[in-house]
Amino acid sequence: MASDHQLTDEQRAAVEALSEPPAHAGESRFRIFRQLPAKDKPAYFREHFLLPLLAALVALAMVVFVAVRIAHRDEQPALYVAVVDSTLPLGEAAKLEEAYERKIGADVVVDDYFDTAKDGLTKLQTLLASEQVDVIVAPPAVFEQLSGYGYLADLATALPAAQWQALRGDARDFAGFDDSDVTDEVDQSGSGQGKALPYGLWLADAAGWHRYATDDDALAGIAANSRQAAAAQAFLDYLYD
Repeated sequence: MASDHQLTDEQRAAVEALSEPPAHAGESRFRIFRQLPAKDKPAYFREHFLLPLLAALVALAMVVFVAVRIAHRDEQPALYVAVVDSTLPLGEAAKLEEAYERKIGADVVVDDYFDTAKDGLTKLQTLLASEQVDVIVAPPAVFEQLSGYGYLADLATALPAAQWQALRGDARDFAGFDDSDVTDEVDQSGSGQGKALPYGLWLADAAGWHRYATDDDALAGIAANSRQAAAAQAFLDYLYD
C-alpha cells in the first residue's frame, strides 16, 4: 500500500526546481547584467550599479578638484572669499566680485558655492588645507563651528592696531580650537575647547556688505592660514565702507 506521504510527480518536480541553484549563481553582476533582457536591465542597473557609480564619481571629482587647486597654487587670485550657506542672495556674489576687482585692479574670487548641508564643508576644508582661502563669510551657527575647528584668525592680532580699533565694536567672540587637554579617547576633540576670541565681525552695520546682502545675519573673518593677510584686511575695510 502506498504511503500517504509519498510525493506526487508534480510535487517532486517542484522540490527539484527549488533545490536547483539560481540560473546566474556564481556569475559576476556585470555578466548577469549583460545576459538580462533589455527590459530588465534598467532595474538591475539601479539596484546593483547606480549608488557605487555615483560614489565613485563624487570621489573622482574631489580628487580632480584637489589636484587642480594644488597645480595652480602659484596662480592664486589676489583675494579668495568663501561665502558659506547662501549668505548672499543669488547672483550678488558675482556683483561683489566684479566691483572689488575694479577697485583693486586684480583678480578676485567671491565663491558662494559652499552648502554645508551637502559637500560645502568638505570643499572649504580642502581649500583651507591648500591655503587658498583668505576671508570667510558665514551665518552665526556655521561661523561658530568654523571658529571651533581653528579655521579663523584672532582679529585682535590679525588686524593692524588702527584697523582693529576701528572695527572692534563689531567683533564677536567664539570658542576656538585647543586640543591640549584631549586624551586618546575616540570621542574627544579640541573643537570649540579653546579660549573665546574675536574671530568674526558682525556685518549688520557694514555698509559695503549691504550693497549686496539683504540679511544682517552674517559674520566675516580672516582664514587662519591665509597667505594674503594684507588683502584680507583691506577687504574687511571695504565691507564697512
